[in-house]
Amino acid sequence: MTTSLKAREMSPIAVLLDPKQDIPKGELEIRLEDYLNDKIQTAADFGNLATLIANVDKQKKQLEDQLQDARDKLDEARKASDNYVSLMLEQTQEFERQQDSVQKRLMIVTHSDTPEEATRRLKGPMEKLRRVGLASSYVELLKDVDGLTNEARMHLPEYPKQALKPYIQLKELAISLTQLQEPAEGAAVHLVNYVQSTSDNLWVEMKKIMTDEFESTLKKSKWPDVANITDEASREWSGCFERLLDLQAPEIMAAREPLILLPMTVLSKTFVLQFKYHFSSGKLTNQNHRLGDFMFEWFLGTVAKWEAFLRETIGPVLAAHFRNSVLAGNTLYVDPVAAFITSLIPVLKEKVDALVSELSKEPQHLSRFINQLMTFDESVRTRFNYDGGNPVYGWKGLTWDVLDVWFERWSQVEKDFALERYREIIRSSDAGQIDYDSNGPGKTKTTYGAAKVTDLIQTVTGQYNKLRRFSHKVRFLISIQAEILDQYIGRLNDSLEAYMATTTTVGRTLHGVTKEEQARLEGIGGLESLCRVFGSADHVISMLKEWTNDEFFVDLWDQLQDRAKVTDVEENLAGSMTYTEVKDCTSGAVGSENEGSVFDVTIESYERIKKRAESLITQAISHAFPAQFKEYLRKPQWTTVGDESTSGSAAYFVVTAELDQPLQIMKQNMAFLYKTLAYPPFRRVWRAAFDNLQDLLFQEVLTGQDFTTLGAARLMQDVLAIQSVVESIVNSTTSGSTLSMPRLREGVALLNLPIESEEGGMALKEASEEIFATNSQAEAAIKKLGFTRLTNYDARRILQRRMEGQS
Repeated sequence: MTTSLKAREMSPIAVLLDPKQDIPKGELEIRLEDYLNDKIQTAADFGNLATLIANVDKQKKQLEDQLQDARDKLDEARKASDNYVSLMLEQTQEFERQQDSVQKRLMIVTHSDTPEEATRRLKGPMEKLRRVGLASSYVELLKDVDGLTNEARMHLPEYPKQALKPYIQLKELAISLTQLQEPAEGAAVHLVNYVQSTSDNLWVEMKKIMTDEFESTLKKSKWPDVANITDEASREWSGCFERLLDLQAPEIMAAREPLILLPMTVLSKTFVLQFKYHFSSGKLTNQNHRLGDFMFEWFLGTVAKWEAFLRETIGPVLAAHFRNSVLAGNTLYVDPVAAFITSLIPVLKEKVDALVSELSKEPQHLSRFINQLMTFDESVRTRFNYDGGNPVYGWKGLTWDVLDVWFERWSQVEKDFALERYREIIRSSDAGQIDYDSNGPGKTKTTYGAAKVTDLIQTVTGQYNKLRRFSHKVRFLISIQAEILDQYIGRLNDSLEAYMATTTTVGRTLHGVTKEEQARLEGIGGLESLCRVFGSADHVISMLKEWTNDEFFVDLWDQLQDRAKVTDVEENLAGSMTYTEVKDCTSGAVGSENEGSVFDVTIESYERIKKRAESLITQAISHAFPAQFKEYLRKPQWTTVGDESTSGSAAYFVVTAELDQPLQIMKQNMAFLYKTLAYPPFRRVWRAAFDNLQDLLFQEVLTGQDFTTLGAARLMQDVLAIQSVVESIVNSTTSGSTLSMPRLREGVALLNLPIESEEGGMALKEASEEIFATNSQAEAAIKKLGFTRLTNYDARRILQRRMEGQS
């Protein structure tokens, strides 16, 4: 019992208990009693006693079998443990014997006193052994490289797909070695370079084998003479073409830039040689100044000539090869014409780059060639739907790469040409002359100079509207077009300043104007000078507003807005131009949600010049009235007494002699402005001018002089004469029109009231009594007379001047 309890305390494993030794007798009796009480509870249960005893025997037998099985397994485990301990002891003893033996042999070989010293002496031989092993690995690797190379060659030219398998393995090996070289601090340089060069050379060799086969096939069919190609030759063509595509498949899938198809390279070889013969040799067609005329037409003509053949013969092969491929929608690979163009572009680009470098020192020829190059790019895009493999943005064109290098030089050349042309326009004798044929009746006439300036701006637009880079277009707009328009607006402003210096007292004092210069700007001469500025500004504004609806400038504005909304104010918005610089030169709406255009700032500047010129025209007319009507205002004949029978009819009188000259000047001025200005500005100018004249005559004559019946009638005739001048120039007969001076006409009509009333009319005395009574009576009398512009105060002042009414 003691031994069993100690075992249980020492081991966490369950222990089998012996009921005869390990369980107390009293506990056994208690358990037995509990079992019998559970099974025999009634007298009837004694009948099942035999069955109960049999079950107990059966359970006892099962427990004894289990106990015996556990004892057998425990014995086997103990034996296995004893054997393992013995084996480990033997192995440990054997290792110690071998270690002692190795140390003894090391000391014997190296004549060393300690194992450490022996190990140091063996480092040299061991390093040599390592190098021998490494060299062996190198040799094995080189054998693998040669084996892959030879395997690839074996499959060509019949089975290019099979040849690709060893080539791909070799290429992957080269890439792997390159990637492993860096962590190894650049080890095995020669090996890596050899494998890399071998893979590259193999690819070149594989392409040469395949292209040689295709070239041989083309030679047999007498390419490019396709008139007599047989069905067999066509099938052979297609086979070679397909095999070259199979060979190039990995390169095509890995390409990130437009790639020339290998079979297309072979097909276009003949045309490349033709191009070099015509444009890179001593032929007459190889003249720098005329190359743009020849080689672009040759290129477009060659593609157009072979377009039908390519689509019929090569198109099905490409379609079948790239069917169900990710490249099935890329025109570079499924469109034979696009693939043909791609194969010809490199030789053209090489010639273009060399030619631009030579022409960069000849501004005129450089300008012409760049324009031809842009036209060529656009022709390729539109005629053959060539997008360079980029269906979203399209082909960037040869111009894109050329201007990457030469934009600054080209833009400066174009700017110099444009500014020189502008200076020629300004220096021309007719620059400031009004072109009366520039517009029809009722429209403002511009000057020859302004028309030529806008033509120049439009020409500059034609120079850069084919550009595809946003920054280049904005640079042209601001540095050339905006510069010319700024210089021209400066010239118009100078003209107005010169006019002010000549016509104003302060200006004449400061600038010392001569009498001849002053006389030249008086009357029609001054109006013409101002109309030149007004008409020029109006023409520029009209053209700029028209251009804002042009598709090119609408797209440019949209691009500008899109960029401005995602660009910080301190950052560059177009190339080297900052956000603020672009905004100040184009529109205040840049970067906002407001509508605008790239010409907003320029239009606003010209609008200010136009308004200022119109204001000066109005002032020139109005300020001249006091001097022109000076003699008329001094006329002392308004109190003349005449025959009463004739005094009531204004038609009986002739116009006052002192009014003849002012009317003549007015008629000339109105006729000139009516011919020169559009109807709206003409009416604005004369409306303001007649307001001033009306005030002058109202104050100085109508309410400043005394009138008899005869004098009043004569004044009525003078007013009608002024109105007749207006009607002779422009149809404005309505009494309410400001051009008919309605307030003055009503005042003169009141002044001409008869002494004795006519049927339904009001006599002078009756009107005076009503108007000089209360304000309400005066208003009623004025209304009864049909006057709408006169106030009570005006009416009373006028009636006070009628001598017959004073009595």
